[in-house]
Formats: sequence, structure tokens, C-alpha cells
Amino acid sequence: MSTIGFIGYVLLAAVKVVGVRYFGIFLAAAGIFPSIANILPWVLNNQGSDTRRGMGIAILNIIGQCGPLLGINVFPKNEAPLYHKGMWVCAAFTLFTGFLAFCLRFLLVWENKKLDQKYGPKLELRPGHEGDHSGIKTDVGEENYGPSFRYVL
Repeated sequence: MSTIGFIGYVLLAAVKVVGVRYFGIFLAAAGIFPSIANILPWVLNNQGSDTRRGMGIAILNIIGQCGPLLGINVFPKNEAPLYHKGMWVCAAFTLFTGFLAFCLRFLLVWENKKLDQKYGPKLELRPGHEGDHSGIKTDVGEENYGPSFRYVL
């Protein structure tokens, strides 16, 4: 999705034709806004405890609210109406976000493999069956990095 947003911002930064710029804004919106909806549950579901979930969403919101501070500096009035600098900065950050998501996915796959080596492969619970079927007893709850905890990819 970040790639779609990146293409949209590049079109907005590089092209002056109004129809193409409209197409670019649709691509930018289609790449950015669904990414936000995916980031929120990804952050929350990859935390092992309620405390970490709470801190994760707080940190995500603090970082997310820094965008307007950047926005007032990269979209100066003297560059209106095309705002080339702002569009290139948004394109760069969108590309960087995609790169970070790609790296995080590989990190989480690696972490899940480490958990599989430590506890064995995670057995999926069948509907109607309760409890941990891995046979490993622990004092740590499943939601708190127990034997059945795996990171969400």
C-alpha cells in the first residue's frame, strides 16, 4: 500500500497536468489511509500484555501526531499551489514507511522462528477445544508471551 501512496506523491510532485494530479491524490490517499488502519491492530496485536498494548498505542499516537509539525514546515505558502517540496517529502516518508514495514515483517518472522525453536511449532486450537495443546506448562499466560504466543504478520 505504501508503494501506491509513493507513486501518488511522485505524480503530485512531478506533474503539473491537473487530471494526472487528481489521479495522484487518489493514489496517495489509497496508499496512506488503509496503511493507518493496518498499523493500529498490528501494533496492538504484537504486544504480549495489556500494559505493553497501552504503551504501544500511546507511543504510536505520539509519533503520529508529529506529522502536523512537519507539515507546517514542508508546505510553505510560497510554494502554493503545487507544493513540490512537500510532495517529495511525503513521497520519501511513504517509501520509508514501506521499507520499515518490510523490515519489521522479516524481523517478526525471525522472532516467530525463535519461538518455534524454544516451544515447538504453535498448534492451532480447534473450535470447541480449550487450553494449550502444546503440552508445555508455564506460569506465563498465553497473551503474555506464553508457549502459544506468536507475532502477527
